Amino acid sequence: MRSPARSGLLAILLVLAAEAGALANTGSLKGTKPGDLAFPDFTDADTCASCHGGGINGDTSFLPSDTWSGTMMANAARDPVFFAALAVANQDKPGVGTYCLRCHSPTAFVSGHATPPDGSAFDDIDRQGIGCETCHRATQSTGVDAPYILSDAQLVFTEDTGKHGPYEDTQSPAHTSVVEQSMASANFCGQCHQVTNPDVHLRDAMGKDTGLEFPLDTTYEEWQSSDFGKSGQKTCQDCHMPKKAGMQPVTKLFDSPLHADPREHGFVGGNHWGIQAVMAANPDRATANAASFAQALQGTLDNLAAGVKLTLSGAPKLVTPGGAFQVKVKVENLTGHKFPTGYAETRRAWIGVTFVGADKKETPLAGGYDLATGKIQAIPAVHVYKAEHGSWDGSKGVAESHLALHDMIISDTRIPPAGFKASKTTTPTSEIDFSDGNGGYKSSDEVTLDLTWPADAAGQVTLSARLYYQSMTREYVEFLKSANTTNTKGDDLATVFQATGEGAPLVIARAEATLGQAMTTSTGVGGAGGSGAASSGSGATSTGVGGAGGTGGAASSGGASSGCGCSDAGAPASAAGAMVGMMVLAMAGARRRKRA
Repeated sequence: MRSPARSGLLAILLVLAAEAGALANTGSLKGTKPGDLAFPDFTDADTCASCHGGGINGDTSFLPSDTWSGTMMANAARDPVFFAALAVANQDKPGVGTYCLRCHSPTAFVSGHATPPDGSAFDDIDRQGIGCETCHRATQSTGVDAPYILSDAQLVFTEDTGKHGPYEDTQSPAHTSVVEQSMASANFCGQCHQVTNPDVHLRDAMGKDTGLEFPLDTTYEEWQSSDFGKSGQKTCQDCHMPKKAGMQPVTKLFDSPLHADPREHGFVGGNHWGIQAVMAANPDRATANAASFAQALQGTLDNLAAGVKLTLSGAPKLVTPGGAFQVKVKVENLTGHKFPTGYAETRRAWIGVTFVGADKKETPLAGGYDLATGKIQAIPAVHVYKAEHGSWDGSKGVAESHLALHDMIISDTRIPPAGFKASKTTTPTSEIDFSDGNGGYKSSDEVTLDLTWPADAAGQVTLSARLYYQSMTREYVEFLKSANTTNTKGDDLATVFQATGEGAPLVIARAEATLGQAMTTSTGVGGAGGSGAASSGSGATSTGVGGAGGTGGAASSGGASSGCGCSDAGAPASAAGAMVGMMVLAMAGARRRKRA
């Protein structure tokens, strides 16, 4: 725990620099700022773990610290992607990093440690990212912003060190408690999962300034504008903080009260590769928290599988070697926000179709992925679901990756959620038609693909439609490396990328038709234990497959033949401890190659 004297003095000394530098570039941001608290002394998450971690009778699957430690929230200030992007952002817009650090370690910002803007003033508590006190010492705002200030980590803290939470019968020898039921609302998440650049305005397609702050991440607004955001429907916590069924404690103290179905703190999302990257960049931490990292990886796979549904229809019953045929593939977004959502620079999903021969050899017919180049098979073209930002060059919008300078949404082909109502900052672009014909948007996309059977197709074969997903691309890693003229963070990221399967895409849903006989069958990856809908293909049925299997391993660089390099989200994978060892060896090899 920091001493009050150290923390208070540092905050006072740094607040002037912070306000004169980066904070001057971010408009009139609200919330608690450096210097507002006399003693901004935040508790070490490891201290919290002494009561809220360690498992109950050997079960480490649900206590808050046990489920938090391996998440991207817990490692937001250890993420090698973030620090590589931070270096480029500070080059493009000196001082903006203080604003970026506010999101990735809010308590560090309040303590005055987000200046200098590169994170070099961070201490061990700051590096815990979104630590326990980020949420459990934050309190409600007042006035027009109540209960919480949406966007840009404008959290409110007071001198009161009581821990805020939903339970009225909390008792602890370590701290006082404050009942705050609103923590269970989606607005609480909206404080950070709605991100703008307050110093740059969004331009429309003609380059005109809209007067709106540029939207870097609109996940909260997407949810709020969907059927999920209606009163009584699902909140963020319902999907991203699964419950532990039954009457359970939230501490391991012998007299801890029991609570009905308490929420795990796994904060499951879609950044499967990001967790692997954190592990590779922080092997000691990955080893010390192996169970939590394994749980975070598996939870991410399960969450991705539950978020989409894939249907294959129109598959012919018989194969004609070398002949042309046509199929339809439909993907449905089952989440409460766009699919995919979040970090626009790297996340993408796409439809692919693969021919699986009688000998189990795989041949991509559409949407194949080349691990060596990081490119998606171009012909025939498939639908790719992603957002792409860029800048106005005086005559047109140009896609580029300098996120601190973005002022245009070049493309947004992500699948809307059910009941979606778009705004100027969330309207899909026209490359894919999501119109429902009634002025609204469909939460699905269906594509017709003209394909050709392999010339050597014979015997009973399988036509496999797949939904691929990536949370990191080779292109972005190469950009962060080449654009960095400040430090080695881009090189460090490239080494991590090479050690973690180079971001090979996951197969998060599939629908298959077995051909060469009268009846075809189709299998889709649905939600956990859910059942799929009947396929519209001739004689085909669809069966839902539960959440992705495995023990939380990494995407391998192999997986499919023909050089596809994709990894099935449902395939068994290695344990987290073994993964760390492989990553360390791979990184050591990469460093040797770099020196050579």
